[in-house]
Amino acid sequence: MKPPTKPPMKLRRSAAALGALSLLAIAATAATPATSAAAPPPIRTHRTPNGLEVIVVENHAVPLVTVEIAAKNGAMAEPPEYSGLSHLYEHMFFKANAVLPNQTAYMARLRELGIVFNGTTGTERVNYFFTTTSDKTEESLVFLRDAITTPLFDQKELERERVVVTGEMDRNEASPFYHFNHEIDGRVWFKYPTRKDPLGARKTVLEATTAKMKTIQERYYLPNNSVLVVAGDVKADDIFARADTLFAKWAKGPDPFASFPIPKHPALTKSEVVVVEQAVQSFIGRFVWHGPSTVEGELDATYAADALGTALGEPSSRFQKALVDSGACVSAGWSWYTQRHTGPISLEVQATPDKIDVCLGAAKKEIEAMSDPAYVTQAELADAAHILEIEQVKAREKPSELAHILTFWWAVASLDYYTGYVGNLKKVTPADTSRLVSTYMKGKPFVFGALVSQEMTKAGATPEHIKALVGAQAIHKVAVTAKAKPAAKPAVKPAVKGAN
Repeated sequence: MKPPTKPPMKLRRSAAALGALSLLAIAATAATPATSAAAPPPIRTHRTPNGLEVIVVENHAVPLVTVEIAAKNGAMAEPPEYSGLSHLYEHMFFKANAVLPNQTAYMARLRELGIVFNGTTGTERVNYFFTTTSDKTEESLVFLRDAITTPLFDQKELERERVVVTGEMDRNEASPFYHFNHEIDGRVWFKYPTRKDPLGARKTVLEATTAKMKTIQERYYLPNNSVLVVAGDVKADDIFARADTLFAKWAKGPDPFASFPIPKHPALTKSEVVVVEQAVQSFIGRFVWHGPSTVEGELDATYAADALGTALGEPSSRFQKALVDSGACVSAGWSWYTQRHTGPISLEVQATPDKIDVCLGAAKKEIEAMSDPAYVTQAELADAAHILEIEQVKAREKPSELAHILTFWWAVASLDYYTGYVGNLKKVTPADTSRLVSTYMKGKPFVFGALVSQEMTKAGATPEHIKALVGAQAIHKVAVTAKAKPAAKPAVKPAVKGAN
């Protein structure tokens, strides 16, 4: 599960979901010679005196510009008493500030500038972005600066927005897959579940105060914990000079993660089954393990995970042949979600009700086999790296999307990780993928989620039977929730959408 390249591409290959909350696609631009695989657009960087990192990618194909600012914030920074408040804060960004006294004035200014806008909240990043014509670059930067540095957190606006955010919760909870994902995540992240849940807790959101909004601002919305990305029809040197001036009064603060460190999620100690009963037509099963993180000592495993997931997604792979072409399962997928703080590995299968046993038996067999270095070939890994390289090139064609991608990588890894990504993918060998599976999957505790209907349970797919099929030691809980109209397929998780 990855957010967009690695944002779009990863989202596409992932399971889990808070209900189809994808990033807003804004103005598309045509590819130019500068965006070819051989000559990617230069990514230029600068740091202002107060510590704000500035990234500029020039693309002069059309007179559009996207300005985006992101902070290292989100669910990872939320103990229970702040669960969901990073998302609520994101909504409040689009409200009154010291320059624009209310949302009416805010929206009027957006219209004057012809801005298309939005924001998203994920586990490790919150981002805000505006796209408009490049002649409005200076005014858009001023507008962005005022919103990020001087929010008012008006009490009446906060009260209204709390209801808007809980409305998003209502829409998510209408999907069977919300309950499925939520119950799995509650066990995968059993010690600190709020730190992996961007949507958060209804009670906490409804009781949110302006004081808590100000605490989030003072703690995380600092220039030295933020990045400004400008992509499109601009000149890098001009943007750097403007950033130095426009953001000069934004006060630097202490490293929030030194003062408030993110706790490391404890390892799973036993394999558990979570069964969620909903009105679904097909059986969905998902194994989840704690995977690698984008930290020193685990970096090689992250590239191996991406290469392996892409290789296994190909119809010609041994994985797809064994699970899908054989008729055992309707579909099967393997993914890893890029995170600085423990990215999960997921193996998900879908089966018809009469083939649950066959499908899960085949999946267990493949998990055992994946540790063999011969499970994927060097040629398959080379093809996977090429596929991911193409997706990265395609993503560069839209400066608006590229801005989202760069802030994502900046937050969950680093800009260097992004720029060296394809080169490191090409170094992955079958021995690396074997090591990945042996280190994080084979013989390691997991959480297995099963999404079943009442009819499937009555036909024999009981929690005890599923527990025996997957080889788990415990059944955590059986969650029976209000029935909802089944969705076509599980959606993707990583971020919740903001303003509109």
